[in-house]
Amino acid sequence: MREIYQLLQKSPAELRQKIASVQGAEKRFVTSALILRDVLLLAFAIFYISLFNYLFGSENSSIAVGSFCMLLGLRFVSFDYQVTDSIVALGIVLSLMFFVGILWPIVPIALGWLLNFAALLLTLMLTTSNPKLGNGGIYAFSYIFIVGTPVQQSLIMTRGLALLTVFVLLSLVLLRHHRYTALDRRLSHVIRAFDVRSKTSLWQLRLALGISIALTTAQLLHAPRAVWMGYAAMSILLPQSDHVMPRAGQRLLGVLGGSLLFALLMKLVPVQWQFAIGPLGGLGLGLTANYFGHSVLNCFGALTMAYTLFGLKTSVLLRVVNNFGGIAIALLCTFIFSWIYANYLKSEKKDPQIEQ
Repeated sequence: MREIYQLLQKSPAELRQKIASVQGAEKRFVTSALILRDVLLLAFAIFYISLFNYLFGSENSSIAVGSFCMLLGLRFVSFDYQVTDSIVALGIVLSLMFFVGILWPIVPIALGWLLNFAALLLTLMLTTSNPKLGNGGIYAFSYIFIVGTPVQQSLIMTRGLALLTVFVLLSLVLLRHHRYTALDRRLSHVIRAFDVRSKTSLWQLRLALGISIALTTAQLLHAPRAVWMGYAAMSILLPQSDHVMPRAGQRLLGVLGGSLLFALLMKLVPVQWQFAIGPLGGLGLGLTANYFGHSVLNCFGALTMAYTLFGLKTSVLLRVVNNFGGIAIALLCTFIFSWIYANYLKSEKKDPQIEQ
């Protein structure tokens, strides 16, 4: 029992590596653990999100999804500094999501871009001082989803209560799992460490700029599902610039393939079973370790939600066009920042959190 529990704590990539290195009964055992992990995680996601929506309304489903991702992340990975300071930082991050989500739809576009850029940069500084921990994707995704899904004025208080509940829950997780983490490192150290000559700080700037430009571009074009453009830019802008181009190609092909496959399934699957396409995509995500596979399967959940609003053809077109726009913005930001770093900011100081 203890062995199966330990296997369930590993990532799909780790389990796949173990499956490849063992034979016979052990291979079957680890494979079973991979499948069980995936089923349990999907079941917990459905339970958590359904309960959250019941308590705070489907209008706050973006907070349900975002907080679920943060919950899973904080279970294993801290902010890499003292836990009491981490709780303060968490409160700041969730407050930014709340207030920018209210202000972004009503302020002038230029001010909206500045708000998103500043909030994203501060969020990344507070949660992702060490990019190797992987917090950047979790908190950027949650920010985009929550801020990009505004609510009407009558529901603002409910949204505030939802985020306050998330704050309490995640603070308890931080205390439970990370109360002895980095006791000598404080939030003030993280803030003072920001330096544009550091690749970590430059990546934080690049990611915040890329996502904010993508969201503003979608807003200027009045593109439905603006968050898709932000997600695409976010997923491409890795700390390691030399990984960006291969990842962009995988995202491009994955979105094309996933969108076409979804359209084909919607034509072939009987209407009464079409509801299962999204959950099946989620189940597949837990079994897939490579980025191309994730890009394909993510289309299932995204298009399942968009299909009811826009129809099949429009949803597929929006998925492809918004992703292409986000990828193009990410590549442009990478090129500009790489040029700036190489020509103006490069110093002898190494950045062990990013340098390979």
